[in-house]
Amino acid sequence: MRRASCLGLLIALLAIPVSAHDIPNARVDRSIQVLLHPGHLEVDYEVSLAELTLAQDLRALIGPLPGADREVLFDCYGRETGPLNAKGLLVSVDGAPISLKVRGFDLAVEEHPRYTFHFEAAALPPRGRLKIQDTNYASSEGMSRLALRGAGGVLIRGDALPTDVEQIPWRPVWQLSDEEERRTKGLDVEYDSGIAEAHVSVPPRPAPRSAPPPPRDPPSGGLPSLLDRAAGASVLGLWLLALGLGVVHAVQPGHGKALVAAAVAGRRGQRFDGVLLALLTTLTHTSSVLVVAAALWATRSTRYAELNAGLAHVAGFTIAAIGLWRLGRHLAGYGEHEAEAEVADVSRRGLLGLGLAGGLVPCWDAVILIIVAEALGRLELGLVLLSAFALGMAAVLVAVAWLAGQLRGFVTTADRDGTWQRRLGIAGALALACIGLSLLVA
Repeated sequence: MRRASCLGLLIALLAIPVSAHDIPNARVDRSIQVLLHPGHLEVDYEVSLAELTLAQDLRALIGPLPGADREVLFDCYGRETGPLNAKGLLVSVDGAPISLKVRGFDLAVEEHPRYTFHFEAAALPPRGRLKIQDTNYASSEGMSRLALRGAGGVLIRGDALPTDVEQIPWRPVWQLSDEEERRTKGLDVEYDSGIAEAHVSVPPRPAPRSAPPPPRDPPSGGLPSLLDRAAGASVLGLWLLALGLGVVHAVQPGHGKALVAAAVAGRRGQRFDGVLLALLTTLTHTSSVLVVAAALWATRSTRYAELNAGLAHVAGFTIAAIGLWRLGRHLAGYGEHEAEAEVADVSRRGLLGLGLAGGLVPCWDAVILIIVAEALGRLELGLVLLSAFALGMAAVLVAVAWLAGQLRGFVTTADRDGTWQRRLGIAGALALACIGLSLLVA
């Protein structure tokens, strides 16, 4: 009964999902609210994007910002891209181009940084044909919304666009027809302010405020947020915080615990083989973070999902192959009567493959940490924090390996005829195969 309980606990460990890394969203979502007054035009242009994409774009525009923090990084992105977005939002009346001026922007940082740029154009004719076309972020597959509202008695004829952008549900591009997609990025209408041209006047705009702007939401939490505390905390304090985040990160679903438990509980080996597997998985995981961050920095690629899927498929194939190979050996009876040295040699090669494959998919929060740290001129601090984060993850994986080893040791001691050892081997091999296949089909 106790052996069955141990096996049940092992299976519960193996049932934990294997992959739970949040992949940054490469798309840029936009909401465009157009307000047409007599004589002038106002546009609220909202942009939402991932912090990783923001850091890469800003570095390409102006280079690194040594000594800055993430809040300065976000503000600088708004100042740099506001005029570019205004230029890319094409406005014309009766074929004559209309220039947009940037009045400012608001910033909110929740799951992603979200900017609301405020544009305006003055001296519009009292009536005419208004065309607006958004040409920004043309390569992004992000969602877009567009609404137009007349104010002050302005009449609008043409595209029956919603008057409030918040009334428009978010819909991905692949769900839209060509006409629906066009209406999310452009408009073509006739307008009439209802007043004679000689009496058109542009209401005076308020002068720029000398007072500080309203407080903005602080940058979001997570591993990159430790960079914001660099000025007011010791390196040791930040290192300990990163260590704790590594522990918290590792105990969440995925992150190699099922892999380590299945590999250790289902094989014969030395006592410290499980610790070796846990450390090797962590080392590979950390190396993957550095390699991916360097590749993204060098190429400025935003194909995060494709990169993650490619690494997951390589890891999944390797893990599934090792699991199926182990399963075949157990079912055929190999390893049960072979020499210990031969079994140990084969097992360690399998452990090496599992360790390399198990850490191949990076933690994207750590990738963001390294790229943002480099953009802020604090790469050394980023590497120090990454080392602490990795150590926290390693502690959890070592604990899982030790627990799985204890379970196998208990079963081995109580099992006189080797039946349960063989069953554990089969269960562990099956679990590895399932883990690998789940990565392949994800």
